[in-house]
Amino acid sequence: MNPTHARLNQLVLRAQRGDVEAFGQVVAETRSMACAVAMGVVRDPGLAQDAAQDAYLRAFRRLGDLEDPAGFVVWFRRVVITVALNLKRSRRTTLLRLDDVPDVPVLDETEATWTEGQRQRLGAALLTLSPGERRLCDRRYHGRWSVGRLALDAGVPELVMRKRLQRLRDKLRKEIEVSEQRDLSPDTMRRDLPAAVVELLARPQLTDIPEHPVGEVLHHLRNVFSGHAPIDLPEIVDLTDARAGISSDAIYVEASELHRLDDRRILRYDLTLPLLLTVHYTGAPLRLVAAGKAYRRGRIDATHLEAFHQAEILFVDERAHLDPWRVTGQVLQSIEAVLPGRSVRINPTRYAMCRQAWELDVEHDGQWFEVMAWGIFSDAIVRHLGGDPAAHVAIGVGYGLERLAMLRYGIDDIRKVETARVA
Repeated sequence: MNPTHARLNQLVLRAQRGDVEAFGQVVAETRSMACAVAMGVVRDPGLAQDAAQDAYLRAFRRLGDLEDPAGFVVWFRRVVITVALNLKRSRRTTLLRLDDVPDVPVLDETEATWTEGQRQRLGAALLTLSPGERRLCDRRYHGRWSVGRLALDAGVPELVMRKRLQRLRDKLRKEIEVSEQRDLSPDTMRRDLPAAVVELLARPQLTDIPEHPVGEVLHHLRNVFSGHAPIDLPEIVDLTDARAGISSDAIYVEASELHRLDDRRILRYDLTLPLLLTVHYTGAPLRLVAAGKAYRRGRIDATHLEAFHQAEILFVDERAHLDPWRVTGQVLQSIEAVLPGRSVRINPTRYAMCRQAWELDVEHDGQWFEVMAWGIFSDAIVRHLGGDPAAHVAIGVGYGLERLAMLRYGIDDIRKVETARVA
């Protein structure tokens, strides 16, 4: 073995045992490499230095994950690249767009850039995919899953997965090429959806990417509510159906915040409304969990997004079998799982569809941040779901996933969450 490599291996081994001085020598041995790798990503000397510094801190905390000290350089190089990519993206002030991601679902390896028109057509084409195809597409091109990992997750051979991905690219290519040949705009490709709505719907569903901060938060919540079955919900809601089934209480946000498609339809502004419109209680206990994007118009800043992610938990059962205080215990358990050791406070609040409701705030750096709410649904909602208010109770729990991710990972601007990764 090269004497230099042997010396580095010994230093890494000592650092894994808690020798801070040895890790300092590791830094000295590898600093030039780290800065060069970071520079290749961020193209800025100052940012490269910052990325290298953050990478060393992250590497020191996770040295125990490294099984073989001889693999330190390769392992640390990946850490530097990940940190540098996150730092580069965090400096953007605009939301993630399809062309911000180097691995958008290109139709072949030579197509690395997109015109504005092509990107809009790609967004419209993505909406023609099934939920399973969209999930696969998001994980491959936004989550950067390898073909092997996708195959393992799906329980199929890698060759089968490669063929699936090729069919996806072919399907997207066909949609885009047809629209280009006919000189169709995205509005024309999807006559029922405005181009701005197509762009919002085409953004990746981060809850489907486990290593993303939003996906990681959802993972912890699902562990707490492990007995709840997942349910997919429509992203478009018919207001006429909502008001007919749930009354005027169905809409609790300002009209100016709604993304309207036409006189009847809106993009869902939360997950509660489409969940209540989809679910029907038939006597068997209901334990459901939904997750995904919600959409509200308004200002975009460090604490607000136009498209954001939520998780919604629903309980429907006989009164004797569903204790609101036990649900409150699970709520507290879920926050401890995501933000261990944080101080919390519970505040009574009002929701039109609930007869009793609470909000939960988490303390962070001397400030309190609301991260979720839960409530006991009104008798009218219980009847709407198919239950008898005298015998049954329904409880809903809603989480803001970006807000929880910000607090868990120390992200100071909600716009940075979209491009972050859990290394």
